[in-house]
Amino acid sequence: MTSTDWRLMVIALAPRVGTFIKGEKMATRRRFAAVAAIGLALTLAACSSTAGSNPTSTSTEKVQLTFWGNTQGQKDQVALWNESHPNTLVTYVQQGGDSDLTQAVQNAAKAGNAPDLFQMPRGTSVSFLVEGVTQDISKWFNNDDKAFDKTAYDFVHIGKVAVGVPYATNPTFNAINAKTFAQFGYSAPKNWDEAIQQAIEMNKKGVKSFNFPGEDPSYLRDWATQAGAQWWSSDGNKWKVGFTSSQSLAAGDLVQKVIDNNLDANYTYIEWDALMQFFSSGQLSQFTTSTWQLPVYEQNFAKSVGDWELASYPTWKDGGKLVSPSYFNAYGVSKATKHPQQAVEFARWLATNPKSVALLADTVKGAATFPVVADSSKYIEGLLPSKLLGDTKKDAPAVIEKAVQTSRSMKDGPDQSAALEELATWWAKAVSKQVTVRQVLEHMQEWTVSDLQSKHISVAK
Repeated sequence: MTSTDWRLMVIALAPRVGTFIKGEKMATRRRFAAVAAIGLALTLAACSSTAGSNPTSTSTEKVQLTFWGNTQGQKDQVALWNESHPNTLVTYVQQGGDSDLTQAVQNAAKAGNAPDLFQMPRGTSVSFLVEGVTQDISKWFNNDDKAFDKTAYDFVHIGKVAVGVPYATNPTFNAINAKTFAQFGYSAPKNWDEAIQQAIEMNKKGVKSFNFPGEDPSYLRDWATQAGAQWWSSDGNKWKVGFTSSQSLAAGDLVQKVIDNNLDANYTYIEWDALMQFFSSGQLSQFTTSTWQLPVYEQNFAKSVGDWELASYPTWKDGGKLVSPSYFNAYGVSKATKHPQQAVEFARWLATNPKSVALLADTVKGAATFPVVADSSKYIEGLLPSKLLGDTKKDAPAVIEKAVQTSRSMKDGPDQSAALEELATWWAKAVSKQVTVRQVLEHMQEWTVSDLQSKHISVAK
């Protein structure tokens, strides 16, 4: 299992998180083409903005905000806010899956009735700005009080431009089937060479160590992230595409080694019951995961509950520095809002107020969302399932905290959603051995450059 790139846990979480629905396409629909004026937004890294402030409304003016999202717990957060902020009342509108939410926001922006604040589906933070759906909020947003984790705060910045307010992260680590590992006399692998060697030996007995769904290239993205790749990065007033960087190609080679040695299974998220049966069967030795998935496994595993333990992500090299792939979720402030300062104030409160954070982090009433506050350690215990990890549950907080401290995420790109849809198509070819992973990355480099140029977005050589 990967660290939930685009379509992880699509079926089980539909009623809880509302992020994905059964049968929905893996990748979000293509964004509408950027208009010519969008080129201005591509100077993001070169832009300079006045340093923001942490907004606190002092006016007695009554303000009404609309907030769109699809995550369980947000409605309760809004109710809590409204109780203590009578001058800035928020109306919450529940949305569907990420594709539906993205389309709804884009349509509303075109029609001139976009919400003041909305939950941005993963990978859209820069493209929404480029499309003119959201706005730079750096005038009202900073981290002078160090309320946010620095990595999360940096994620929503391209140069001095702030594309949104972060509210969640997904620290990545491995879940190890301790019972299966014990049968081979193995402990959790320290690096990828050891992981591959263990996987080869386990495969001789019919035990797989990876699951590569044909619709989800998260492993490739995670390993590229860990290796230091940046698929999109700003270079002055241009964008640089890095699918064929040395780091990305190294990650591709690791994926290829798994495929060539038949170390992976290919169970799909669309066939959820079969997937969960496989994960819990003992025939999968490990999977990559994050905190919000753990309660779902406990609810859906027919076997092996209590057999699992958490372990740090294998390092890229023997004795190398631990890097834990991650990603961040953020709220976007509509370009059309008449109250951007209050919208930022509300978003900041959602992400940092202890009671608000606890609501979204709750494994039952919320979505087991991992917060982006500077000190998240006090929330970890409450994010853990009660039975899945058995006697090793006491050791889990240290693993998770280390994952948070060593997390790294790629930056979003201006055409990321469209590119990831294309990547998913080619990923399916790679796992079925129609093409190599290197060919996938070479294709994505060419495709992404061409796509950006077709949208009149400057690309660095």
